[in-house]
Amino acid sequence: MSDPIRPNPDDLLGGIKKLAEKSSRGHLRVFFGMCPGVGKTYSMLRAAKERLHEGEDIVVGIVETHGRSETAQMLEGFEQIPRKNIQYRDTKLQEMDIDAILERKPKLVLIDELAHSNAPGSRHNKRYQDVEEILANGIDVYTTLNVQHIESRSDLVYQITEVAVQEKVPDSMLELADQIELIDISPEVLLRRLREGKVYLGERAERAAENFFKIENIIALRELALRFTAEKVDEQLRSQMVMKQISNVWNTNERLLVAVSHSPYSARLIRAARRMAYNLEAPWIAIYVDTGEELNEEDQKRLRKNLNLAKDLGAEIVHTRERSVVDALKRVAHEKNVTQIVIGRPDKRFIRDFLAQGTILEQLVQETSEIDIHVIRQERKPRLKRFQLHMLKLETGFFPYWYVLWFLIAVSFGSYALLPWIGYRAIGFIFLLAVLFVGSIAAFGPILFAAVFSAMSWNYFFIPPQFTVAIKEPEDVMNFLALFVVAFVSGYLAFRIKKQEQDLTKRARRSSVLYEFSRRLSEAKSIQEIASRASEGIAQVFGFDSVVLMKKAPGLLSDRPANVSSKTVEAKEFAVATWSLQNRKRAGWGTETLSSSRCLSVPLEGRSGMIGILLLWPLKGSQLTLEQENLLETFASNLAIGIEREIFEKKAKDAEVLESSEHLHQALLSSVSHELRTPLTAIIGNATALKNKNISEDTSRRDIIVNDLIESTERLNRVVENLLDMTRISSGALKVRDGLFEVGDFVDSTIQRASAIVKKHRLERMGSSEGMIVRGDDRLLEHVLFNLLENAAAYSPQGSLIQVLLEKTDSEAVFSVIDEGQGLNEGELEKIFERFYRVAGTPTGGTGLGLSIAKSLVEAQHGKISASNRHDRSGCIFRVSLPLAEMAPKENEILK
Repeated sequence: MSDPIRPNPDDLLGGIKKLAEKSSRGHLRVFFGMCPGVGKTYSMLRAAKERLHEGEDIVVGIVETHGRSETAQMLEGFEQIPRKNIQYRDTKLQEMDIDAILERKPKLVLIDELAHSNAPGSRHNKRYQDVEEILANGIDVYTTLNVQHIESRSDLVYQITEVAVQEKVPDSMLELADQIELIDISPEVLLRRLREGKVYLGERAERAAENFFKIENIIALRELALRFTAEKVDEQLRSQMVMKQISNVWNTNERLLVAVSHSPYSARLIRAARRMAYNLEAPWIAIYVDTGEELNEEDQKRLRKNLNLAKDLGAEIVHTRERSVVDALKRVAHEKNVTQIVIGRPDKRFIRDFLAQGTILEQLVQETSEIDIHVIRQERKPRLKRFQLHMLKLETGFFPYWYVLWFLIAVSFGSYALLPWIGYRAIGFIFLLAVLFVGSIAAFGPILFAAVFSAMSWNYFFIPPQFTVAIKEPEDVMNFLALFVVAFVSGYLAFRIKKQEQDLTKRARRSSVLYEFSRRLSEAKSIQEIASRASEGIAQVFGFDSVVLMKKAPGLLSDRPANVSSKTVEAKEFAVATWSLQNRKRAGWGTETLSSSRCLSVPLEGRSGMIGILLLWPLKGSQLTLEQENLLETFASNLAIGIEREIFEKKAKDAEVLESSEHLHQALLSSVSHELRTPLTAIIGNATALKNKNISEDTSRRDIIVNDLIESTERLNRVVENLLDMTRISSGALKVRDGLFEVGDFVDSTIQRASAIVKKHRLERMGSSEGMIVRGDDRLLEHVLFNLLENAAAYSPQGSLIQVLLEKTDSEAVFSVIDEGQGLNEGELEKIFERFYRVAGTPTGGTGLGLSIAKSLVEAQHGKISASNRHDRSGCIFRVSLPLAEMAPKENEILK
């Protein structure tokens, strides 16, 4: 009786993890269609209306009617979240207000067009990212999507329609969906809707009918949508079967499994399985079960050829290690929900079949009643091989037998010495123990030799009559035969235990190697570091040199390796790598394509497509075993995943930088436009007035106008200086002079220079600057104090007092600017030094750069700047502290 099929622990753990994640977030329902116009939005609104009538709290995040009256009518009765206006250059765009949705926190929100790209300046670049955040906050989402916007289907859509789709949604987003509802209509009905103006209006409908909406395109897109939906339903079914621990196979979708071995007839078996899968339009799996049988070089080459054939024909390859082929086939069939198994006709081996309770075919038929079994005939009956012990190959070589021989001779001499005390029958048990010991350290051949030698030695030297092969007593004959059989079987079982232990050790070592390789890749912070660590790992495990070549364009590779390597890629090797990239197959050494090359090219393929090529230079005369090939394939897969992860992270960072730059651009335009316009308008007005003869001849009026011109020009100059300073700071081009100076000197000169901007206020200098000598750039610190005084004048009422206070501590020189303005809120004390930040509600202009520049200039000289509110009355205190200079004796004399 067979053991019950247990669920794969990894699949079970993954299912539990998904359930835990789903319980903490909102539910996603996708209304899915083949193309625009099939009624996705209408169906979404109809489904939402049913829930609305049941009393659910539902809002519309964003729904596009596209001028369709029936869609607009369905929107009636829903609460709609006002859209957010975003200014982009000279255009005002409207987008979904995600903050308003999160603040409102409804039970369900309707969001149309999941693949939509948000306007620059939005929180996220894509609408599906908005949906992810909404789901993470526990809000259910209904949304719509067309098949051409799915990342994994975009290449197929381009081949069909020759239209490159720019807005794409990653497949991982659809894995979050709790329900995908296919909205399907016939191509004829869709074309009629297009002609009636229910899809697009006016000229746009005519262009669509001539290009995208061709009958053949629609039929192909419809098949894509149907297949994608069927795949998702099949994934959900298999996931539920794992979670519910259902071991039976449900024939909801045909899936084939073909058993592959090193047999020369496996190629015929693989082709037959491919034809069956093609006719059924079903996926198929090729499985190789490694039972521990050692294969010679010819068998390994044939096995590798068979597996490559299956892979080229589109099979999913499964390589598993198990003692029983039947158990492995049953387990994989239940894990993959296989409905049909294809095997070759097994040859009869009576002893083996008797011990195994039947042939592989008979066992499968008996134990997998819910799976169809197909037996493929062979072209000719295989010739019977010469008799051989097929269980295991005898170990070749002289020394294993030589060592066993001397060990058994020593056991024989020791036993002969014990014969007078324990008797000849007890000596038989000593020989039995000796064979068990040989079984734990040697291979099958030496075990058989030990069993034969032990039995013959016991007979010749110990069983009466001694020193002859004749046995007098019948019971001794039985003891002799029993010793041989028990010794042989016991030794063989000991060898089997050792072999299984070695297999477990190999698996543990392989898992350890993979874990270490994956860990090192996950810790890398750049593509170069990932490629370099992968190259080091391959060198440690395989002893091969390797380089990683990244894809720079479709079908083209970069000629510079991504990893640090002394290896030079020659023109022939680069050509092999390029072929491998374009055909997505291995090439070069050890393959049947460009096999004369001394390097092996392995494609690196991620979820989004080809990423690059892993080039390896095997050692001369080396040969990869099947297990090593699988390990190398796993290495390449992990490397591709690591590089792809880094590429996605870089794209996300670039998008953040672009978004930040766009925000900065808008803030700069809005802040600087007023500051530039005001002085420029004054300059133009005053210059125009000076052209008036009456004004130019009036000395008093002319002087007033000239002073206004000078003041406006100085204000304009300050704006430009601030922008230039910020540019130098951001680019790292700011140079700080290193000199000694007294704080009081630059404070006095700055107060004098700032007299014009504080002329409507009272300015007071307080404190002594004696001994306040610092090291740095007094020119930059003068700029800092000027910006602080300008800020105080701008945010303090006219006639109020502005104080500059000088203080000295044991290690710092401090100057503070104290005003009598309104002060700051607690949350603004830190933000006040950010670029373009201005206190809300302030009527004055300003770029919002002055304090940010002051902070950067102070920190460039190892100082600190802070803002605080006054305690005695309203107002702010801006405090700048600089470290006192440690002077050499000569510098002290110069200052004195």
